[in-house]
Amino acid sequence: MSDVDDLIRYLDEIQTAMWDKSRAMVLSKCILFADKACLSRAVQMYNIKECREIVVNESSQNIYKVICHRWFTGCNWMLRARKQKTNMWVVGKYIGTHNCEMDTFSGNYFNLNVDLISLILIPHIEASIRYKIKECITSVHQVYGCTVAKRKAFLGSKCAFEIVYSNWDKSFASLPRYMATLQHFNPRTIIEWKLERSPEIPERIFMYMFWAFKPAIDDFVHYRPIISIDDTHVYRKYDIKLLIVVAVDANGSIFPLAFAICANESQDMWTLFLNHLKEHVVR
Repeated sequence: MSDVDDLIRYLDEIQTAMWDKSRAMVLSKCILFADKACLSRAVQMYNIKECREIVVNESSQNIYKVICHRWFTGCNWMLRARKQKTNMWVVGKYIGTHNCEMDTFSGNYFNLNVDLISLILIPHIEASIRYKIKECITSVHQVYGCTVAKRKAFLGSKCAFEIVYSNWDKSFASLPRYMATLQHFNPRTIIEWKLERSPEIPERIFMYMFWAFKPAIDDFVHYRPIISIDDTHVYRKYDIKLLIVVAVDANGSIFPLAFAICANESQDMWTLFLNHLKEHVVR
């Protein structure tokens, strides 16, 4: 039993010494971090709240040392950590008193980087995909007490968006799986693809995709014999187009019939879209 008690006590000591950003902890000697990235973020966040800027003095596979950016003019603040055999990082030496004046935050505050900003914005991006840059700046100010530049807020928002929803390349790569799943749970849904090959690129290049749900196709005979066609731009990395066809029922309500995504708007793409619409929906 004594061995079990010693093990439990040892695990409790490790948990107590582990850095937890959800608790009001201060940096000190012997605090443990899960990895180097966690250590770096914790040091940056702590000094931002202390209104200080720091610089990395030494960084290697096993050593991480940061100092106050006024170290060479007399400030003694310093933290040095090392990697353990367990791959965790422990603070070995720490001088936690800044004897320099507080820094004045600006929109280009050095230590408040895009990575830290994105961590703040992730919950807000999850709650609202249209979280505005102005709101991003406000959220950062509420946490760190400083106002970041619009560009830095935009980059932080973009990073948070990619963490939550992935990036454009991965989204396109997962599109076939997504459409296959959509077709599986909506039987007899019509999906048409157009992909091209290039001698310089081993992968196939996306050009066009059409889809229409089976209930919309079956119910079209009950709608007014008029359809409306329009397109909208999808901005960001790729300027793709979303083509949409809607109809109107007897009550005057708008009902979506078919959709398409194309890499560029051209006569060929519109012809292909209208041919698929005639073949699968408006028969």
